Amino acid sequence: MIDGKVYSGYRAFDEIKNLLKCSIDSNNFPENSVLPDEKFNLSDRNNQNSQIPESDFKGDAGTSLNLIGGKAQFNAADLDDGQAKFFNVEMPSGKTVYFFAVKDQNGIYRAAANACQVCYGQRRGFYQEGDEIVCRNCGNRYPLEKIATEKGGCNPGPINPDLKIEEGKINITRAELEGISDLF
Repeated sequence: MIDGKVYSGYRAFDEIKNLLKCSIDSNNFPENSVLPDEKFNLSDRNNQNSQIPESDFKGDAGTSLNLIGGKAQFNAADLDDGQAKFFNVEMPSGKTVYFFAVKDQNGIYRAAANACQVCYGQRRGFYQEGDEIVCRNCGNRYPLEKIATEKGGCNPGPINPDLKIEEGKINITRAELEGISDLF
């Protein structure tokens, strides 16, 4: 809520900065800072290992899945109740990534990171309330039909907006998981 108005959904850092009448200037940030809308790769930043220990993840870690044949797999039927299911996968690098999958009201299966570009440092993730996914840190809400369709800001990091079922299973590829690994 800003000036008595409720804002939710897909707000970019600059948009929020303007709403708050904030005078943040990217030139005033310390040398190693990452602006929320900046494309970044934490693993490359100053050659530092910036992974936060897995035990520090405060969100719903969910069910552990293994990468088998380059894919993490789960039963599509697990999503038939319309409730988001949370998962984690330990990558070959040793880093654990957290994500969720959901079946929206149109029957489309979607997957996204259990983190976003803005709030990832708080390691709190998302939860489902009705037909929306809600950020545990800032409270932004996202309709299930929008999951994995928008990138940046406080949107859950997109994995796939239209997962396919193969023999009753949903597969998330290693490459898709590596695409969100910078958030963990």
